[in-house]
Amino acid sequence: MNIKRSVFIGNAAHCETEEEAKRFIRDVAAKYRDASHNCWAYKVIGNGVEKFNFSDAGEPHGSAGRPIFSAIEELNMTNVAIVITRYFGGTKLGVRGLIDAYRSTARSTLEQGEKGRYCPGKVFSVQVNYSIWNMFVGKFVEGKDFNIQDIDFGASVKAKISCRVENLDVLISFFKERQIEVEMNGNIVFVEKV
Repeated sequence: MNIKRSVFIGNAAHCETEEEAKRFIRDVAAKYRDASHNCWAYKVIGNGVEKFNFSDAGEPHGSAGRPIFSAIEELNMTNVAIVITRYFGGTKLGVRGLIDAYRSTARSTLEQGEKGRYCPGKVFSVQVNYSIWNMFVGKFVEGKDFNIQDIDFGASVKAKISCRVENLDVLISFFKERQIEVEMNGNIVFVEKV
């Protein structure tokens, strides 16, 4: 993005931990070490604990890091790190101009990046007929209650499903009530034949 001859470059990455976020920030800053500024923000959630940080990296206080972080918040994202690199073009933007430039570059970078659903926890596999599958997806919400890691629609539905630990019992109970095998880590965790 070019704003009054300054060039703003956005880089973002999915990060599972605060250490991964910091490593990504260091790597981008090293790649653009000749830039005027490498301002950044990150937000990660691990073990139920949210961690975030941001830096103006030499820009006036509050003009870069906070606006970058606000783009993460506005888009309701997590487990992400973003670095906005600036090559100064000779024209001062002023604090308001910097805030707008960093926020818009961050937002554009995050909106254009490839999105993914993240659901930490447990993974299990099932093979069901279409009517059971339709009941499952009618009762539970993909992206909230579970995520599909892999699915094959053939004679039956074979699905590899991930879910948060706290949702596991409810999801498995759905299949258990219908006498369907659930496989986890190569082991059948429920089998009940009538």
